[in-house]
Amino acid sequence: MELELKQSVREKAAKIPVRKVAGAGGTVFFKIFRLLFLAGISYLMLYPVLTMLSVALSDPMTLMGDETVWIPRNATFKNFTNVLDYFEYWDHAKITIQKSVISTAITLLVCPLVGYGLARHRFPGNGLIFGMVILTIVVPIQVAQVPMYLEYQSFDFFGIGTLIGTVTGKPLTVDLLDTNWIFYLPAMFGMGLYSGLYIFLFRQFFKGMPKDLEDAGRVDGCSRLGIYAKIILPNVKPVFVTVLLLSMINYWNETLISNMLIVDANKQPLMVYAEQISRILHHQSSSLGHINSLESKAQSMAAVLMVSGPLMLLFLVCQKFFVESMDRSGIKG
Repeated sequence: MELELKQSVREKAAKIPVRKVAGAGGTVFFKIFRLLFLAGISYLMLYPVLTMLSVALSDPMTLMGDETVWIPRNATFKNFTNVLDYFEYWDHAKITIQKSVISTAITLLVCPLVGYGLARHRFPGNGLIFGMVILTIVVPIQVAQVPMYLEYQSFDFFGIGTLIGTVTGKPLTVDLLDTNWIFYLPAMFGMGLYSGLYIFLFRQFFKGMPKDLEDAGRVDGCSRLGIYAKIILPNVKPVFVTVLLLSMINYWNETLISNMLIVDANKQPLMVYAEQISRILHHQSSSLGHINSLESKAQSMAAVLMVSGPLMLLFLVCQKFFVESMDRSGIKG
């Protein structure tokens, strides 16, 4: 009897799954590997920025050596002040800020409304409209370059001006070239820079929200607009911050439309003007002496930092909400 009991205990013990516990050495090795891997990736991404910062803060005389300079000797802000003195930085920065802020504000008004309608309301053509939204992401803007130029050169208020022309004999048109309306008007109709992507983000976020929130709002007597404004929008803060970040970056970095539709050099945004600064400084560095060439190089790095610096600060502030939105909207990277 005793032997049978021992045998039964051994059989039951054999069936119990045994967990393998990793040794301390394996855990430490994995942590070290992960740390080195992340440090290497971070170095590759930060190397250009650190190099530009080091050169921009350096005196040109200290750049004559061949050694790598990370911490500048005789650090100075002279290169930044020279860029501000020699080039019209603030005038073009004002134009860029105005274009980016107003276009982004319009985008934040239009895109969530479109995304909410596609996510929560079923109507004929819902899928077709959403497919057209996706199509705006796929089709490059270069395809519409010529039609855009002709339309904005003689803008007839969506055909109203041409209709008036049939009566007066002269179409009522306005030349929108060299104005920021070439960015505002598309944003008003959900066709701004990457608006299709933003509509998709809002739609995915809205689809993941429980419908009980809307049902509770209807019970309390809220209209559809009231439910959208008082219940839905307060819960989409992460997506709002993400779209704010992406839209500001895209409008700030935009050069294709500006090069095509803004002919006046005094009205060009900062990113287009920065290309002109780089060409001027490159020409100076190739035609002048070695010391002046190093000075032009340092000023060029300072100009690049002055153009991209605001975007870096904006991303540092909004990165928490950006990651949260990517997780909750279902985007897989």
